[in-house]
Amino acid sequence: MDSVKLAASLLAVAFLIAAAVELNLRESLGESVQQILSLRQSLKNPSLKTVSETASNITFSLQNPYNLTIYVYSVTGPYVSLERPSVIPPLQNGTFTLKITNFSAFESLAKSREENITLLIGLAQFNFTVEVNL
Repeated sequence: MDSVKLAASLLAVAFLIAAAVELNLRESLGESVQQILSLRQSLKNPSLKTVSETASNITFSLQNPYNLTIYVYSVTGPYVSLERPSVIPPLQNGTFTLKITNFSAFESLAKSREENITLLIGLAQFNFTVEVNL
């Protein structure tokens, strides 16, 4: 009879531990999803500043306010493309250079505020697409 009570008690303790672990996992997962959504929202308006511009390329500075590395994988637009992927270390500014394929058309769109570029940005293990008006 004592072994039945002991087994029942151990089973009850195991059930309580399993329930506590499940509750903790659900809470952690919920917080993680909220953080990812918050990161995505904050990346919608990246702080791009022009560093230099020539007829063949334009270099931008991007501030990384996160304690994670930002990767700029690709940038596309009507008259621009990313020269090479860039890595921006945590809590620092970094640069990336766009190759301009048609300077006069690019300049015309930029002056009329109609030049939109799409950035593919990686942050931690997540990739985000962000559209920016130049």
